[in-house]
Amino acid sequence: MHLEKIALVLEGGGMRAMFSAGVFEAFLAKDITFPYISSISAGSCNILSYMSKQSMRNLKIVEMFAEDRRYFGLWNWLTTGNIFGFDFIFKEIPSKYVPFDYEQFLRYPGRLQIGATDIRKGGGVWFDKEQIAKDFIQVRASASLPFLSTIAKVDGRELLDGGLISPIPIDKAMEAGYEKFVVVLTRNLGFRKNEKVPKWLVKTVYHNYPKLGQLLAARSDLYNQQLELVEELERQGRAVVIRPEKPMEIRRLDVKKDKLIALHEQGLECGLAAYDKMVELLHK
Repeated sequence: MHLEKIALVLEGGGMRAMFSAGVFEAFLAKDITFPYISSISAGSCNILSYMSKQSMRNLKIVEMFAEDRRYFGLWNWLTTGNIFGFDFIFKEIPSKYVPFDYEQFLRYPGRLQIGATDIRKGGGVWFDKEQIAKDFIQVRASASLPFLSTIAKVDGRELLDGGLISPIPIDKAMEAGYEKFVVVLTRNLGFRKNEKVPKWLVKTVYHNYPKLGQLLAARSDLYNQQLELVEELERQGRAVVIRPEKPMEIRRLDVKKDKLIALHEQGLECGLAAYDKMVELLHK
């Protein structure tokens, strides 16, 4: 079922986005597609296997590699500057271990826009699915967390995490002309962000990027503003929001396999439970 005139909007959240990966399995089970998807960070990573129609691919990767030091860990960070093993994740896994169907991905019947942050200019850079190279450098840019990742360089731009400019990219979907939305969040109802990045740390690590410092300082406020907009659209009956039913017990960088598998199962259940609401939204 193609949910015409409904945009899919994806939050990031690091490893918490295994909840979203479970939701996408529900979409595959119900043969649901969308004309438009806006995503950032981990949402951008996990949506790819749904678009390529490779059921349970994200779960298989976690089962095989989540606790592998090539995938994540201090060893990666000390040797490459990236807490996640990006070369392993975006090059070796899709080519050697859990193949990715790139051609099927490009045949997905909708537009994908993946967001990253230009840390020089302080604005957003958005990539369509046709721009995503087979080394997934654009996806890597979207998922490159400040302080824990090296700066990704794409087309002469210096890029980091897309969540800095649009943590829940509902604005991008509205800009594309959509008025009805399915939004997949990785936090429970009632959550608000209240994180503060120490100014001394920003100045020490990113002293050459004043625009990035401004974005980091405003990050929590921007997240809460976009979350409030999503909740208002939900009250108006213009959005179906799929979110965890209880506070997360898993942190952004938690790679314990059993927790991730359970979170994936929770996402699958929540996605299936939202099916009737999505059909109702389609016919409004």
